[in-house]
Amino acid sequence: MNGLISVLRSVRERRLATIGLIWLALVCIAALGAPLLAPFDPLDFDPLARLAEPGWPHLFGTDHFGRDTLSRAIYGARMAVLIGTGSVFVALVVGGIVGMLSAYFTKLGHLLMRAVDVLMAFPALLLALVLMTLLERSVVNTIIVIGTVYATTTARILFGMTLKLKGEVFVEAAICSGAGHASVLFRHILPNLVSPLLVQASFIFAFAQLQAAALDFLGLGLPPEVPSWGNMLSEERIYITRAPWLLIFPGTLIILTVFSMNLLGDAMRDSIDPRFRKDVKGV
Repeated sequence: MNGLISVLRSVRERRLATIGLIWLALVCIAALGAPLLAPFDPLDFDPLARLAEPGWPHLFGTDHFGRDTLSRAIYGARMAVLIGTGSVFVALVVGGIVGMLSAYFTKLGHLLMRAVDVLMAFPALLLALVLMTLLERSVVNTIIVIGTVYATTTARILFGMTLKLKGEVFVEAAICSGAGHASVLFRHILPNLVSPLLVQASFIFAFAQLQAAALDFLGLGLPPEVPSWGNMLSEERIYITRAPWLLIFPGTLIILTVFSMNLLGDAMRDSIDPRFRKDVKGV
């Protein structure tokens, strides 16, 4: 509770972080209330209204099928939250287990960390492309692939932190008192990793938006019938000169979401790690 209060205080002292938090709250509201907020069905075709300019009743215009861009953008928020949250869950669970076990069991760590090093040698987008070519396009597979990509970074971070905590007095005391390996890892070490995990989760969520949009743009992410910001960019890129608003709106939503999540992550990091604390009031 004290940690949450500290984070909220840090966010409140930063105007940009506060704005970012408000924007993320709006994205979550749009994701949860998409059926109620969307003025049209995002899949309804209207050939007579194709490529209509922003105005009434289509505030964001329409695409080449006559589908309402605002409605597709609202439903795209649902995909953004789902993929971001799912990727964070996969990355933290897989990366956390690998990192903690590698640090706690030294011999196992030599094997697991070398595998992590090999995966980290590939750029994130290239690794995601390779994994997606082995799977079919779906929401679940996109979450698994993006989560796996960022599980390597999480594993490396938690490996170093667990290795440091492993030598602390309270861990040695727990071992001397007869605590088992599972008890030491999950009752004594893991609670001390919650704060950095929250910071890592915020950045994974932000980068997941970029990875998902890139995969969709390249035709390897979500199925084309799923309304997402990345699919909107992919489908309408050929109309960039004739109907630029079709790319401006989803592109702006991606940028604002990623930027807002990074601002929130910076505020969380500053509130947790004293080395980053400084006078940022009003920034």
